[in-house]
Formats: sequence, C-alpha cells, structure tokens
Amino acid sequence: MFQSFLAWTAAWFVLGIAALAWTLLCGVVAHWGEKEGLAFWRTFGLCILLTPLAGALVVLTFKPPRTGRSMAQTASRG
Repeated sequence: MFQSFLAWTAAWFVLGIAALAWTLLCGVVAHWGEKEGLAFWRTFGLCILLTPLAGALVVLTFKPPRTGRSMAQTASRG
C-alpha cells in the first residue's frame, strides 16, 4: 500500500516537472515571437495547444510587414 502511494507521488512529481518545462519552453518561444513582431499571448497559446516546436516554426516563417521608410530614415535618430 505504501509503495503504491510512493509510486503515485513520484508519477505526479514527474508530470509536474514536465508541465513546468513545457510551459517554460512555450514562454521562451512566445518571447522570441514577440521580438519578431507576433503577439505574445497568441504565440504562447499556440505553443500550449500544439507544441513549442510548432510555435517555433510559426515564428520562423513569420515575415514582419515592411515599413514605407527607407533604411536611412529608420537608422537615423531624428
């Protein structure tokens, strides 16, 4: 009886660590997506529902919209 309790406790502990690792990976991918111009929560939700790998693929394939300004205007401070 006690061994069964220990096995269940260990299983829940491992599942909890796996869930934290999954959430951390989703957060990292969502942060990366936010720096690329995607919404954080939308990318995070996609990662949670699918996989962090799918979220990374979305971030890699995303093309940010081009601005109408030239590179010189973008680089200047004034």
